[in-house]
Amino acid sequence: MKITRVCSILSLIFLAFACETPMLIEPEDVPRGIYVTFDPINTNMNSEDIEGTPFAGTFDAPSDNVASHAISVKRIYDMGASETEYVDLLTITEFPYEFSISGSELADLFGIPVEESFANFYVFNGVATGNNGETADFSNLHNDLIGSPEQLQGFRLQGAVVCPSDPNVIVGTYSSLTSGEFPGFDPFTDFAYTVSITADEEEGFYTLSDFSFGTYDFLYGPWYGGGDLPATIQDVCGTFFITGTQDPWGETVSGDFTFNPDGTITVVGGTTFGETWTAVLTKQ
Repeated sequence: MKITRVCSILSLIFLAFACETPMLIEPEDVPRGIYVTFDPINTNMNSEDIEGTPFAGTFDAPSDNVASHAISVKRIYDMGASETEYVDLLTITEFPYEFSISGSELADLFGIPVEESFANFYVFNGVATGNNGETADFSNLHNDLIGSPEQLQGFRLQGAVVCPSDPNVIVGTYSSLTSGEFPGFDPFTDFAYTVSITADEEEGFYTLSDFSFGTYDFLYGPWYGGGDLPATIQDVCGTFFITGTQDPWGETVSGDFTFNPDGTITVVGGTTFGETWTAVLTKQ
């Protein structure tokens, strides 16, 4: 219910004034906690330099109580419509462990030509076994470990084979008209707002000034302080979507971009709480 979200955000506001930095879980403070971290170096494999841009990073066990960490991987393709079963990749028994696998190696693992992997996603899944014989995986992680990138959880990781991105395709200032439904509110139609999309330092990533196109500010503003809520857009070989973004209550935000023949962009998005919206963007 909406009152639950209101109470939650009021609690967050109180904590924001009580602490200078977010309160993160420290694995070493929980000696029996089985936890593996992954500190990424690179997760996007460039189709034009497939060998030189491997999926890479460092696995570690902060509490020094993990006997092994089994990694498997699955391939997602056909614009996300198809996926394989998980395939066993390796088991780590010493930490820290420097992990690296190239796009060519992943293509070989799934028996496909490397060119067929362009715009594919790879999801890596880890299962940790503690020195006490107990196991931990993504399904039994605390939400705070999953929802906070700073926790560097090493149990569910995603990489992609990406193509060079052209900022001219999407960068600009747009007038938006948004229609949608939010739990606890009447449906709305053609809510007018202005948003901008700018290029990030990392190729293929962009920032949308407000993932809700003004609707959160209009409906929820008094409860989270109001204002724009930025989102990260990723371009994977011409497919643009919102990634790595949460709303003020910690709900995951989604959004898929469609480029229309008349030059407008349609964004269909929402959150895991149940907000849904469709925005039509017209470049100014």
